[in-house]
Amino acid sequence: MDTDRIADLVASVSALMERFERRTQQIEGSLQAAHRQLHELSQQLPETLRRAADTEMQHLRGSVVSAVDAGIGQSVSIYQTRLETSGQDVRQASHALAAQIHAARTLHRHLLWKVVGVCLASLALLVLGGGWLSSHYYDEIRRHQLSAQLLKAYDAADVTLCDGRLCANIDPKGEAFGDEDQYRPVRDRP
Repeated sequence: MDTDRIADLVASVSALMERFERRTQQIEGSLQAAHRQLHELSQQLPETLRRAADTEMQHLRGSVVSAVDAGIGQSVSIYQTRLETSGQDVRQASHALAAQIHAARTLHRHLLWKVVGVCLASLALLVLGGGWLSSHYYDEIRRHQLSAQLLKAYDAADVTLCDGRLCANIDPKGEAFGDEDQYRPVRDRP
């Protein structure tokens, strides 16, 4: 009955480990895809910023010339403020992206350690369970061997019940045993 429970427990642990490994592989795949996308975005970001800055600088030059020509200095300062605000927004977004990448790496590292811990704990449980079962069944086998030897000796002896008591056909020529030679071998059955 205990072996059935242990077998069920081992099967449950095995199924749990398979689900955990599949889930970890899915998470790793998702993290790798996100990392690739973030890497591609980080590669494109400087070029995009340079192009945006070039475009904005060209527009800014034209705006400055027209504003100066028209005598509107105030609109140039508003435009510069908007450009600075846009630059700050881009910097904040890149910092947030870097923080997300760091969090994803930390999560991946934690998951990896948890998987290793669960695997080691499962292995330790299997080894301990196997050792306990081996010891238990070794003791049981030894006990049954002693019982079997005793039953073989009873079967070979010429012994019977006499009015509820055990009677034996004693071999008077056999060697005596015990402190006072009170025991003698029983004759074997014919």
